[in-house]
Amino acid sequence: MNSSETLKLNKDFKRLYYRGRCAVAHSVVLYVQKNRSDKNRIGLTCGKSVGKAFRRNRAKRLMRESYRILSPEIKKGYDIVIIARTAIGGKKCGDVLKDLRFAMGKLDMFI
Repeated sequence: MNSSETLKLNKDFKRLYYRGRCAVAHSVVLYVQKNRSDKNRIGLTCGKSVGKAFRRNRAKRLMRESYRILSPEIKKGYDIVIIARTAIGGKKCGDVLKDLRFAMGKLDMFI
């Protein structure tokens, strides 16, 4: 994630939930909003409905890797929150990548 930073503050996540644009795919939900910088900021969320801690950690690793693969194609200057859905449990990295690409395509996030 060369030109990306992470979202850490709760107020940033809430701002995206209430004001950001949303797209839903089979295994992920994506919230996006413009920011005032030339870098993307990314936040990953995984609720307890996904499973125990090791499953949630694996889901976050899959989402992070999928974003890393897509990052050269994504427009710059956005705050992005990726939320894991329950269906991410048995998915492979390629499946999550496909779902993330679909959601970003719906929001016109590609260059």
